[in-house]
Amino acid sequence: MHYLPLLLALGLLVALHELGHLVAARLLGIRATRYTLGFGPAVLTWRLRGTDYVLGAVPLGGSARIHGMNPHEPGLDPADPTSFSAQRPWKRLLVLLAGPLANWLFALGILFTLYTSGTHVVVPLTVGTITPGSEAARAQLLPGDRIVAVEGKPLESWAELVELIAQSPGRELKLGVERGSEPREVSVRPRPDERGEGRIGVSQQYVYRVHGPGQALLQALAHSGNLVTEGTKMLGRMLEGRQGLVPINPVGVVKQSSGAAGSGLGAFLRVVVSLSLALAFFHLLPLPSLDGGRMLFVLLETVSRRRVPARVETLVHAAGFLVLLGVVLTVAFADLRRYLSRPDTSDQDAPPLSPSQKVGVRISPTAPDAGTPNTPDGGRAQMANEPAP
Repeated sequence: MHYLPLLLALGLLVALHELGHLVAARLLGIRATRYTLGFGPAVLTWRLRGTDYVLGAVPLGGSARIHGMNPHEPGLDPADPTSFSAQRPWKRLLVLLAGPLANWLFALGILFTLYTSGTHVVVPLTVGTITPGSEAARAQLLPGDRIVAVEGKPLESWAELVELIAQSPGRELKLGVERGSEPREVSVRPRPDERGEGRIGVSQQYVYRVHGPGQALLQALAHSGNLVTEGTKMLGRMLEGRQGLVPINPVGVVKQSSGAAGSGLGAFLRVVVSLSLALAFFHLLPLPSLDGGRMLFVLLETVSRRRVPARVETLVHAAGFLVLLGVVLTVAFADLRRYLSRPDTSDQDAPPLSPSQKVGVRISPTAPDAGTPNTPDGGRAQMANEPAP
């Protein structure tokens, strides 16, 4: 496990998020009084164009202090034109949006670099490796087989196969398979893993490809869009009670992503992409104390043409922050207790993964002989905690 590089990367992504807010504020004429990289006692401080830049003793995370964003700031003049609170709604929305936007642009830049320099991409719906003795091996599946249907229902993506198998532990499933040009049907009975989710012991096939700049940009855009789509679907399943609190489970994310730090720079960068996009998505949720929650108050003001009283908004954000922190800590401690109370058997029945598969992010690819970006049945971005079936 390589936790330290992952934690450092997460801290830098948070600092980048805050830097996005600061840059947007400065460009729009709003005064930013302080930017801190890390936390703890100040190691280095310098002042540039009215902003104090501080390097903390512990280089994890960051914060930006924008004049007037806290309506209870001492000595705040409501008429100050350099104050955040005195700005028109569209300017305040841009400042709030700039944090998630910075994380998205950063992830997009990494993806573009990976695609142009060469990276592993998946072959849609195609089996790559099979665990000896697994259900897939018993069913005589072979590398190169395309799994095109489950119980007669056509598959659109590998993610759909993962979900259907995970939901069917111990239940026999009929898989529609194409081997070359020959269609066939095989039966498998997914084995439950330590979390009770079904697995048959296969992983998706990967090939190495180098993309031109135009195609790389399209692939990067498609990947980031797919990850947002999957995050939205995951949130929907969570609200429906069909999935646990995965998006806010830091112990699980760190545990399942940290191994990528030892799988090479490319694999680790794909984890950073996943974390950066997840951070942007999370902050856009319309929850109190998050950017999305603050943007919701600005939109309500725009529609009603009346500003929500500062005291009410502050109380809502404070209460929301405490509730969110309580949920995160509860889930984290429960998950930590679960991991410590049992031996780690998460990889005993899992198929061997390539560096690209270990990282938890699967770049949305084309087939090896295709010349166009993503197709509807192509691979898509996967969250770090989604296993191979």
